[in-house]
Amino acid sequence: MRGDDGDDPDSEARTRVRALRWGLVLLLLLAVVALAALTLGVFATLNPNAPLWLRSLGSLEGVLSAQAGLGEWGGFDRAVALTVLTSLLAGLAAYLKPRG
Repeated sequence: MRGDDGDDPDSEARTRVRALRWGLVLLLLLAVVALAALTLGVFATLNPNAPLWLRSLGSLEGVLSAQAGLGEWGGFDRAVALTVLTSLLAGLAAYLKPRG
């Protein structure tokens, strides 16, 4: 049966694609973790009783948003946009994850 003894000419190409997909999944997951932290920080800036370290993350996000040209958006709008973006990236990472 073809493929059982490792003579399949496409196996090397499939291995490369699989490795590339794993690398992309890892990069996306790192981006998801970073965006999730920034999202949590933005929501924390909406609450004056939030811990200082969370509000500091929100301040960092505010600086990054201002550099991206989104500084005129309100805090809640940025938080919701970051939540949606984080969810989309997490879904993309799950979709691209190699199976089988």
